Amino acid sequence: MEFTPFEAKAIEALDDCKGAVKQCGKNAITHLTKAWHIRDIDKEMAIFRGITAEEEAASSLFYSLKNNRYHNADRLLFKEHTYKLGIFPFLQAIGKFMFDFLGQKNSPFESFSVNHVNKDGRRALELGLKFRGSDMVASPQPPLHFAITNTDTGAVCTFEDSFAELISGDSYRDALAYIKELAGQRNKILYASAERQPMVTGDTAEYLLNQKRKIFVILQILLLSDPWHKKEGASGFVQQSLDSFLLLLEKIQREDVTRPVAPNPNLKLMSN
Repeated sequence: MEFTPFEAKAIEALDDCKGAVKQCGKNAITHLTKAWHIRDIDKEMAIFRGITAEEEAASSLFYSLKNNRYHNADRLLFKEHTYKLGIFPFLQAIGKFMFDFLGQKNSPFESFSVNHVNKDGRRALELGLKFRGSDMVASPQPPLHFAITNTDTGAVCTFEDSFAELISGDSYRDALAYIKELAGQRNKILYASAERQPMVTGDTAEYLLNQKRKIFVILQILLLSDPWHKKEGASGFVQQSLDSFLLLLEKIQREDVTRPVAPNPNLKLMSN
């Protein structure tokens, strides 16, 4: 599997992390790479490794939150597949919220970028917010510690309303469907039933490239937070995100995630 220069630098930056943060992050890349090598000769194991890679990236982020003593991080259930598989749809919903905010007419920013930097001897990522109609770029320190103030009222937006939307409505249903689909794949991909043996057909390469995209979304969040914590402290936006994520997953835990959902159209389990 080929990695872009940006992705390759992110992989190298994981070497500056410590303990389980580093090992889980690197293992996510290992699983992904090995999955790519066997994508045509053992599709079932390739997909299983692809799912495991996503879970390992999530574990790396979870360990970082716990090691940096974010409030409630001890409530993250590291061995629960629903928690590890729930992080990507949650981050995806946050990303949509950020894009929606940037698209508002009264937003002072027109775009954002993520760039590789050196932070006190550690390789890290930095967030840049480009001001509308200007070459000026704001870089919050730490990158995910920011708030938005209403210039008319002076009120500080803490994103609570936006995060509340992530645990209800379409965002909640999307996250639940996502976890149910992957949980179903994980449970059926290796073990036979009374009726059949598992066999995958479809575009495994496309599936793994999509897994790569998801894994690097998670690892980017890690590199936007972990390298900055020792010097800059906790990120308010990260804390709010964690609290909202826990509410989402505790709600999902009460659902029956084994009920069937519409399958991935590019991958199908077939009778042998």
